[in-house]
Amino acid sequence: MGNSERNSVIINETSKLVNDFASLYLSEKLSNITLLVDNKRIFAHKVILAARSSYFENLLYEDGQEIEQTELTISLNTSADSFLAVLKFLYTGTITITPSNLDPTLDLIGLAHQCALTDLEVAIGQKIKPLLNHKNICSVLNTANLYNLVELRDACHVFMDQHASEILNNDCFKHLSQNSLIKLLERDTFFAPEIEIFEKVAQWCQVNVHAADLVVKCVRLSWLSVVEIVSKVWPSKLVSCEDLLQAIAEIVDVKPNETNCRGKSFPGVNVATPEHKATVITGRRTEHLLNGNRNVNNWTETMIGDKTGLTIKFGFPFVINHIRMCLYDGDLRTYRYYVEVSVDQKKWKKVIDYSELGCRSYQDLYFEKKVVQYVKIIGTLNSANTAFHLIFFEAYYKENIPRIVNGIVFPTSNVATVEKKAVVVEGTNGGALLDGVTTNYGSFTYHVIGAGSIIVQLAQPFMLSSMKLKLWDQDDRFYKYYVETSVNKSEWTIVADHRNEENKSWQVLRFSERPVSFIRITGTGCSAAAANVCGLLEM
Repeated sequence: MGNSERNSVIINETSKLVNDFASLYLSEKLSNITLLVDNKRIFAHKVILAARSSYFENLLYEDGQEIEQTELTISLNTSADSFLAVLKFLYTGTITITPSNLDPTLDLIGLAHQCALTDLEVAIGQKIKPLLNHKNICSVLNTANLYNLVELRDACHVFMDQHASEILNNDCFKHLSQNSLIKLLERDTFFAPEIEIFEKVAQWCQVNVHAADLVVKCVRLSWLSVVEIVSKVWPSKLVSCEDLLQAIAEIVDVKPNETNCRGKSFPGVNVATPEHKATVITGRRTEHLLNGNRNVNNWTETMIGDKTGLTIKFGFPFVINHIRMCLYDGDLRTYRYYVEVSVDQKKWKKVIDYSELGCRSYQDLYFEKKVVQYVKIIGTLNSANTAFHLIFFEAYYKENIPRIVNGIVFPTSNVATVEKKAVVVEGTNGGALLDGVTTNYGSFTYHVIGAGSIIVQLAQPFMLSSMKLKLWDQDDRFYKYYVETSVNKSEWTIVADHRNEENKSWQVLRFSERPVSFIRITGTGCSAAAANVCGLLEM
């Protein structure tokens, strides 16, 4: 770069440029097109309109050549006021919305869509989201669905999920479009008593007779009672006798599966609390489980193998996909268990199966989202005695969860840490292995070659494909070793075999993905001492 370029000075007159263009808004100066909108004549400039909107570019230019017309009628479904607001945006880059009355703003979204101003559509939608309320929510949702504004539609759905009964009883509910109402009723998280949903849908059908059939099909009849079907649904004549009989058959014989049930959704909120009317309905010493307890001596228990297990009942059906709980961890014992969920205590779905996998302490359990009112935890092993102990239990819906296979998590960070409740169950000075210290370390974990191994237990099974460990490297010595993994501490698989190599310092081990609860590191040789020394383990 030359000296002249390095010493150059930038002159920025952006604000003056914007003001100059803004001064042309509605000005006859340099105008070369008159637009007729709703019987109103508006002066404009072809090049500005075409540069800012592909709609106007196609309207004012043909094959790149400016049309000769100087007066043009604009056939857009809009008022003159809305058109002027969008036209001002084209000239100035600014637009005004009125929080107290969103109807004109929704018209602006429609006009922006017609003028191919996608960025403006999205920007207005972002400004509307904080302004959603019971009065405007239905008209906003109609607009979002009409113009496929996904983020705004999702925001409307979340608001309506949280205020389902209020929305159903608001007059605006009758003005939902067919498309908006169907998409809303298809959501498992739009939760209200199903009979209340049917009654409000029936009122909607009186106003929207032509669209009744498709909307009524979204009501989940099999979650009504027989009395409600006979007294409310049948007299309405909105449902065929065949569909009514099918719903009654499902009610009387077998409840439908849980995916057909609605549930409340509170993302990121623990719904297993007394405040949400959750209770423990089976088990002993149940007063400790849901009250925020973290004292390891205050446990709730059931017997190993007892099929009634520990059962938690939520105050309502909730959408959940994450359970967080703590097994008794006052010592190095291992537990095994499985978790089932249900909406009615009749049909149970197993979401976590650690019945053959070793676990301890904190458990972060993930599964596909489900509507749940009952959770049952059944212990299958306690390595210390015949009881299954829990310190606390929490249940959440998380919008983003880790990758999982059969309830086993693929971690994205090191799970062999004290914070993650991993422990060294065999080996001398086990605390040094998981403390994260990699340099200037004064302590290390070891075992005597030919006698035992170093064994690490993770808090729960994880799907792993790599691990990293550091051999003691304060001099020139080398080690020989191999590494095994297990889920039950009885059946082991070798994942790294370095018995025929001279290994020093950092070791990065890669292997095929597998569930892992235990890692066993066994030294077979050391050039300087009769001990295998390991200073850090990561995975």
